[in-house]
Amino acid sequence: MPDTNFNKEEFKTEKEITVDWREILAWVDDLPPMPHVASKVITSLGDPNTTAIQLCELLKKDTALTTKILKIANSALFSRQREISTINQAVMLIGFKALKGIVVAATIRQMNSDLNSIQRIVWDHSIATAMFSTNISKFLRKPYQDEMFLFGMLHSLGQFVILNFKETKNKFKDVLNIIKETSCDYSHAESQVFGFTHPLIGALVSKKWNFSAEICQIVLHYADSLETFKEINLQNEKTLILKLADILSHTLKLGTPEGYPDLSGNIKNIALMIGFKEETVLNDIENIMESTQKQFDEEENIY
Repeated sequence: MPDTNFNKEEFKTEKEITVDWREILAWVDDLPPMPHVASKVITSLGDPNTTAIQLCELLKKDTALTTKILKIANSALFSRQREISTINQAVMLIGFKALKGIVVAATIRQMNSDLNSIQRIVWDHSIATAMFSTNISKFLRKPYQDEMFLFGMLHSLGQFVILNFKETKNKFKDVLNIIKETSCDYSHAESQVFGFTHPLIGALVSKKWNFSAEICQIVLHYADSLETFKEINLQNEKTLILKLADILSHTLKLGTPEGYPDLSGNIKNIALMIGFKEETVLNDIENIMESTQKQFDEEENIY
Protein backbone atom coordinates (compact mmCIF):
# COMPACT_ATOMS: atom_id res chain seq x y z
CA MET A 1 0.00 0.00 0.00
CA PRO A 2 1.22 3.57 -0.70
CA ASP A 3 2.60 5.60 2.19
CA THR A 4 -0.37 7.40 3.75
CA ASN A 5 1.91 10.11 5.16
CA PHE A 6 1.99 11.79 1.74
CA ASN A 7 -0.61 14.56 1.81
CA LYS A 8 -1.80 15.67 -1.62
CA GLU A 9 -2.35 19.26 -0.45
CA GLU A 10 1.19 19.43 0.89
CA PHE A 11 2.53 18.64 -2.59
CA LYS A 12 0.24 20.89 -4.61
CA THR A 13 1.90 22.96 -7.37
CA GLU A 14 1.01 25.09 -10.37
CA LYS A 15 1.02 22.09 -12.70
CA GLU A 16 -2.16 20.03 -12.49
CA ILE A 17 -1.71 16.31 -11.90
CA THR A 18 -3.65 14.50 -14.61
CA VAL A 19 -3.07 10.96 -13.35
CA ASP A 20 -4.46 9.29 -10.23
CA TRP A 21 -2.65 10.57 -7.13
CA ARG A 22 -2.78 7.07 -5.65
CA GLU A 23 -0.90 5.73 -8.67
CA ILE A 24 1.88 8.27 -8.12
CA LEU A 25 2.14 7.34 -4.44
CA ALA A 26 2.19 3.63 -5.25
CA TRP A 27 4.90 4.26 -7.82
CA VAL A 28 7.03 6.29 -5.39
CA ASP A 29 6.42 3.70 -2.68
CA ASP A 30 7.88 1.02 -4.97
CA LEU A 31 11.12 2.95 -5.38
CA PRO A 32 14.20 1.36 -3.87
CA PRO A 33 15.33 3.14 -0.72
CA MET A 34 18.48 5.23 -0.53
CA PRO A 35 21.53 2.97 -0.06
CA HIS A 36 21.83 1.89 3.58
CA VAL A 37 24.99 3.74 4.62
CA ALA A 38 24.05 6.92 2.75
CA SER A 39 20.60 6.85 4.36
CA LYS A 40 22.07 6.49 7.84
CA VAL A 41 24.55 9.28 7.12
CA ILE A 42 21.80 11.67 5.97
CA THR A 43 19.74 10.83 9.07
CA SER A 44 22.77 11.33 11.31
CA LEU A 45 23.59 14.67 9.69
CA GLY A 46 20.12 15.87 10.64
CA ASP A 47 20.53 14.81 14.26
CA PRO A 48 22.02 17.60 16.45
CA ASN A 49 23.41 14.96 18.81
CA THR A 50 25.56 13.30 16.15
CA THR A 51 29.30 13.74 16.68
CA ALA A 52 31.95 13.97 13.97
CA ILE A 53 33.51 10.73 15.26
CA GLN A 54 30.22 8.85 14.93
CA LEU A 55 29.73 10.19 11.43
CA CYS A 56 33.22 9.21 10.32
CA GLU A 57 32.81 5.67 11.62
CA LEU A 58 29.56 5.38 9.70
CA LEU A 59 31.05 6.70 6.45
CA LYS A 60 33.98 4.30 6.64
CA LYS A 61 31.55 1.40 6.17
CA ASP A 62 31.11 2.36 2.50
CA THR A 63 34.47 2.67 0.73
CA ALA A 64 33.00 3.73 -2.62
CA LEU A 65 30.92 6.47 -1.00
CA THR A 66 33.89 7.69 1.04
CA THR A 67 36.12 7.82 -2.04
CA LYS A 68 33.58 9.86 -3.98
CA ILE A 69 33.06 12.22 -1.03
CA LEU A 70 36.78 12.89 -0.81
CA LYS A 71 36.99 13.68 -4.53
CA ILE A 72 34.09 16.11 -4.32
CA ALA A 73 35.37 17.61 -1.07
CA ASN A 74 38.64 18.48 -2.82
CA SER A 75 36.91 20.33 -5.66
CA ALA A 76 37.23 24.10 -5.81
CA LEU A 77 33.64 24.42 -4.65
CA PHE A 78 34.35 22.93 -1.22
CA SER A 79 38.08 22.86 -0.52
CA ARG A 80 39.35 25.17 2.20
CA GLN A 81 42.73 25.92 0.62
CA ARG A 82 44.22 22.60 1.76
CA GLU A 83 44.02 19.04 0.53
CA ILE A 84 41.46 16.87 2.27
CA SER A 85 42.95 13.38 2.42
CA THR A 86 40.80 11.64 5.05
CA ILE A 87 37.10 11.42 5.71
CA ASN A 88 37.77 12.85 9.18
CA GLN A 89 39.20 16.01 7.59
CA ALA A 90 36.24 16.23 5.22
CA VAL A 91 33.77 16.10 8.10
CA MET A 92 35.67 18.61 10.24
CA LEU A 93 36.57 21.13 7.52
CA ILE A 94 33.46 21.05 5.37
CA GLY A 95 30.81 20.81 8.06
CA PHE A 96 27.62 18.82 8.34
CA LYS A 97 25.39 20.99 6.13
CA ALA A 98 27.73 21.05 3.14
CA LEU A 99 28.55 17.36 3.63
CA LYS A 100 24.88 16.46 3.22
CA GLY A 101 24.93 17.83 -0.33
CA ILE A 102 28.14 15.95 -1.13
CA VAL A 103 26.67 12.68 0.15
CA VAL A 104 23.56 13.16 -1.99
CA ALA A 105 25.68 13.92 -5.07
CA ALA A 106 27.80 10.82 -4.47
CA THR A 107 24.71 8.69 -3.85
CA ILE A 108 22.89 9.81 -6.98
CA ARG A 109 26.03 9.19 -9.02
CA GLN A 110 26.40 5.70 -7.52
CA MET A 111 22.79 4.93 -8.41
CA ASN A 112 23.48 6.09 -11.99
CA SER A 113 26.92 4.58 -12.50
CA ASP A 114 26.65 4.17 -16.28
CA LEU A 115 25.13 7.34 -17.67
CA ASN A 116 23.46 7.13 -21.06
CA SER A 117 23.16 10.25 -23.23
CA ILE A 118 19.89 11.40 -21.65
CA GLN A 119 21.05 10.75 -18.09
CA ARG A 120 24.24 12.68 -18.90
CA ILE A 121 22.16 15.73 -19.83
CA VAL A 122 20.30 15.58 -16.50
CA TRP A 123 23.48 14.87 -14.53
CA ASP A 124 25.43 17.76 -16.07
CA HIS A 125 22.55 20.11 -15.39
CA SER A 126 22.29 18.95 -11.77
CA ILE A 127 25.98 19.55 -11.14
CA ALA A 128 25.95 22.94 -12.88
CA THR A 129 22.87 24.04 -10.93
CA ALA A 130 24.41 22.87 -7.66
CA MET A 131 27.55 24.88 -8.47
CA PHE A 132 25.52 27.96 -9.39
CA SER A 133 23.35 27.65 -6.25
CA THR A 134 26.46 27.54 -4.09
CA ASN A 135 28.27 30.36 -5.89
CA ILE A 136 25.25 32.69 -5.89
CA SER A 137 24.64 32.22 -2.18
CA LYS A 138 28.36 32.66 -1.44
CA PHE A 139 28.46 35.90 -3.43
CA LEU A 140 25.45 37.20 -1.51
CA ARG A 141 26.97 35.94 1.76
CA LYS A 142 23.84 34.09 2.71
CA PRO A 143 24.06 32.31 6.09
CA TYR A 144 22.68 29.12 4.53
CA GLN A 145 25.21 28.91 1.66
CA ASP A 146 26.42 25.47 2.80
CA GLU A 147 22.93 24.06 2.12
CA MET A 148 22.61 25.22 -1.47
CA PHE A 149 24.66 22.49 -3.15
CA LEU A 150 22.16 19.98 -1.76
CA PHE A 151 19.22 21.88 -3.25
CA GLY A 152 20.94 22.01 -6.61
CA MET A 153 21.43 18.25 -6.61
CA LEU A 154 17.91 17.46 -5.45
CA HIS A 155 16.18 19.72 -7.95
CA SER A 156 16.64 17.10 -10.71
CA LEU A 157 16.15 14.09 -8.45
CA GLY A 158 12.70 13.46 -9.93
CA GLN A 159 14.21 13.11 -13.40
CA PHE A 160 16.78 10.59 -12.20
CA VAL A 161 13.92 8.60 -10.68
CA ILE A 162 11.91 8.77 -13.91
CA LEU A 163 14.97 7.60 -15.85
CA ASN A 164 15.44 4.63 -13.53
CA PHE A 165 12.04 3.07 -14.26
CA LYS A 166 11.62 1.21 -17.52
CA GLU A 167 8.05 2.35 -18.15
CA THR A 168 8.92 6.05 -17.74
CA LYS A 169 12.53 5.91 -18.95
CA ASN A 170 11.43 4.97 -22.46
CA LYS A 171 8.92 7.84 -22.54
CA PHE A 172 11.48 10.47 -21.53
CA LYS A 173 12.54 10.67 -25.17
CA ASP A 174 9.03 11.98 -25.85
CA VAL A 175 9.68 14.74 -23.30
CA LEU A 176 12.83 15.77 -25.17
CA ASN A 177 11.03 15.65 -28.51
CA ILE A 178 8.27 17.96 -27.23
CA ILE A 179 10.89 20.39 -25.93
CA LYS A 180 12.69 20.30 -29.27
CA GLU A 181 9.50 20.85 -31.28
CA THR A 182 7.72 23.42 -29.10
CA SER A 183 10.51 25.10 -27.07
CA CYS A 184 8.69 24.49 -23.80
CA ASP A 185 10.39 23.76 -20.49
CA TYR A 186 10.68 20.39 -18.74
CA SER A 187 7.59 20.80 -16.58
CA HIS A 188 5.29 21.51 -19.51
CA ALA A 189 6.65 18.60 -21.54
CA GLU A 190 6.58 16.18 -18.60
CA SER A 191 2.97 17.13 -17.82
CA GLN A 192 2.00 16.19 -21.38
CA VAL A 193 3.87 12.88 -21.38
CA PHE A 194 3.47 11.62 -17.81
CA GLY A 195 0.66 13.67 -16.25
CA PHE A 196 3.07 14.85 -13.52
CA THR A 197 6.40 16.72 -13.31
CA HIS A 198 9.86 15.99 -11.98
CA PRO A 199 9.66 18.59 -9.15
CA LEU A 200 6.70 16.67 -7.70
CA ILE A 201 8.48 13.32 -7.92
CA GLY A 202 11.68 14.85 -6.53
CA ALA A 203 9.79 16.31 -3.57
CA LEU A 204 8.01 13.02 -2.85
CA VAL A 205 11.25 11.03 -3.01
CA SER A 206 12.99 13.65 -0.84
CA LYS A 207 10.32 13.07 1.78
CA LYS A 208 10.73 9.31 1.44
CA TRP A 209 14.44 9.85 2.02
CA ASN A 210 13.59 11.77 5.23
CA PHE A 211 14.63 15.24 4.14
CA SER A 212 13.01 18.17 5.90
CA ALA A 213 9.67 19.67 4.89
CA GLU A 214 11.50 22.85 3.83
CA ILE A 215 13.78 20.94 1.46
CA CYS A 216 10.80 19.09 -0.04
CA GLN A 217 8.96 22.37 -0.64
CA ILE A 218 12.00 24.02 -2.26
CA VAL A 219 12.40 21.07 -4.64
CA LEU A 220 8.64 21.10 -5.34
CA HIS A 221 8.34 24.80 -6.17
CA TYR A 222 11.61 25.84 -7.81
CA ALA A 223 10.08 25.59 -11.30
CA ASP A 224 6.95 27.60 -10.41
CA SER A 225 6.37 30.86 -12.24
CA LEU A 226 7.90 34.01 -10.77
CA GLU A 227 4.45 35.44 -10.07
CA THR A 228 3.87 32.87 -7.32
CA PHE A 229 6.68 34.29 -5.17
CA LYS A 230 4.74 37.19 -3.71
CA GLU A 231 6.37 37.00 -0.30
CA ILE A 232 10.15 36.75 0.02
CA ASN A 233 10.50 34.73 3.19
CA LEU A 234 13.54 32.56 3.91
CA GLN A 235 12.20 29.48 2.16
CA ASN A 236 11.16 31.42 -0.92
CA GLU A 237 14.55 33.14 -1.03
CA LYS A 238 16.31 29.76 -1.12
CA THR A 239 13.85 28.57 -3.76
CA LEU A 240 14.53 31.65 -5.90
CA ILE A 241 18.30 31.14 -5.66
CA LEU A 242 17.74 27.59 -6.90
CA LYS A 243 15.47 28.89 -9.65
CA LEU A 244 18.09 31.42 -10.75
CA ALA A 245 20.80 28.73 -10.67
CA ASP A 246 18.63 26.50 -12.86
CA ILE A 247 18.06 29.30 -15.38
CA LEU A 248 21.75 30.26 -15.49
CA SER A 249 22.70 26.63 -16.12
CA HIS A 250 20.29 26.46 -19.03
CA THR A 251 21.47 29.84 -20.31
CA LEU A 252 25.00 28.43 -20.57
CA LYS A 253 23.61 25.20 -22.11
CA LEU A 254 25.04 23.09 -19.30
CA GLY A 255 23.01 19.89 -19.46
CA THR A 256 20.31 21.49 -21.61
CA PRO A 257 18.29 19.60 -24.24
CA GLU A 258 17.91 20.89 -27.78
CA GLY A 259 15.13 23.47 -28.15
CA TYR A 260 14.95 24.41 -24.46
CA PRO A 261 13.39 27.89 -24.07
CA ASP A 262 15.43 31.01 -23.34
CA LEU A 263 14.52 32.00 -19.79
CA SER A 264 17.24 34.63 -19.41
CA GLY A 265 14.67 37.43 -19.38
CA ASN A 266 13.90 36.49 -15.76
CA ILE A 267 17.50 36.64 -14.55
CA LYS A 268 17.63 40.28 -13.48
CA ASN A 269 14.27 40.25 -11.72
CA ILE A 270 15.10 37.13 -9.72
CA ALA A 271 18.57 38.44 -8.88
CA LEU A 272 17.11 41.66 -7.48
CA MET A 273 14.55 39.71 -5.45
CA ILE A 274 17.27 37.72 -3.67
CA GLY A 275 19.60 40.60 -2.86
CA PHE A 276 21.72 41.65 -5.84
CA LYS A 277 22.25 45.41 -6.18
CA GLU A 278 20.48 47.22 -9.02
CA GLU A 279 23.57 49.15 -10.11
CA THR A 280 25.84 46.08 -10.44
CA VAL A 281 23.46 43.15 -10.92
CA LEU A 282 24.21 42.42 -14.58
CA ASN A 283 27.96 42.62 -14.13
CA ASP A 284 27.82 40.49 -10.98
CA ILE A 285 25.72 37.83 -12.69
CA GLU A 286 28.08 37.80 -15.67
CA ASN A 287 31.06 37.25 -13.37
CA ILE A 288 29.30 34.40 -11.57
CA MET A 289 28.44 32.81 -14.91
CA GLU A 290 32.05 33.03 -16.12
CA SER A 291 33.51 31.58 -12.92
CA THR A 292 30.94 28.78 -12.72
CA GLN A 293 31.43 27.86 -16.38
CA LYS A 294 35.17 27.57 -15.72
CA GLN A 295 34.53 25.55 -12.58
CA PHE A 296 32.20 23.20 -14.44
CA ASP A 297 34.68 22.71 -17.30
CA GLU A 298 37.52 21.92 -14.90
CA GLU A 299 35.72 19.75 -12.35
CA GLU A 300 32.57 18.25 -13.84
CA ASN A 301 34.22 14.82 -14.11
CA ILE A 302 35.04 14.80 -10.40
CA TYR A 303 31.36 14.41 -9.65
